[in-house]
Amino acid sequence: MNLTRAFSYVFDDPDWWQLVLVVGLLQLVPIIGQIAALGCILYTARAVASGSDRPLPRLSQFGAVFSEGLYGAFIYIVYYLPMLLIACVFSCLVVAVVVANGNSEPPIGILIGLMLCLSLLFAPLALITQPLLIVGSGRYVQTGSAGAALQLGEVLALLRRNPAEWLVLWLLSILCNIVAGLGAIVFVFGALFTTAYAALIFGHLLGQTVRYVSSPPSLL
Repeated sequence: MNLTRAFSYVFDDPDWWQLVLVVGLLQLVPIIGQIAALGCILYTARAVASGSDRPLPRLSQFGAVFSEGLYGAFIYIVYYLPMLLIACVFSCLVVAVVVANGNSEPPIGILIGLMLCLSLLFAPLALITQPLLIVGSGRYVQTGSAGAALQLGEVLALLRRNPAEWLVLWLLSILCNIVAGLGAIVFVFGALFTTAYAALIFGHLLGQTVRYVSSPPSLL
C-alpha cells in the first residue's frame, strides 16, 4: 500500500483544485454532495485498479463520476438496510410509547432504555457492515457490476482470500474520515473541501487494494 502516493497524486494534475472545489461545494447540498464524493471514490479506484498513471477524474468527466456515485449510493443503502430497518422499528416504538402516554409526561426510563438497546445493536452491526461494505465496493470496482457487490458469498470469499489487506484498508478509511474533518479545525467550511480530498485519497487506496487482490499470485 503506497500511502504517500495516495495522498500526493491529486496534486499531479494542475487542475486538481477545480474538482475539489466543485465536489466540496456540493457537500452543501444534501444527498447530491454525498453521491458526488462516492463517485470520486469509485471512479478513482477503478482508474487506479486498471493501472492509470493519472487516476484523478477531470471536471469534464463529472457526469461519469456522478453516475458511479449513484451506483455506490445504491450499494451503500443495501448494505445499511438492516440498520435502517432496526432504526425504523425503534423509532416506531418511541412514537408508540409517547402516544400511549397521551398528555402525561413520557416515561424517560423507557425511552432511555430503548435508545440504549439501539446503541448496543448498532455498535456490532456497524463493525460488521463497514468492512463488508468496503469489500463489496471493491468487488464493484473489480467487476463493474453493482449486483456483484451485493453477492455476499463472493464478497466474503474475497475477504477471506486477503483479510490483512482489507483490514488495513478499513483502518485507513478511518484515517480518511479524520482527514475529512480536519478542515473544520482550521475553518468550518474547510471541511467541505477536505471531505472531497479525503474521498480522492480513499479512492486511490481502494484502487490499490483491488489491484493487489486481483493480481495472480507470484510463482516462486
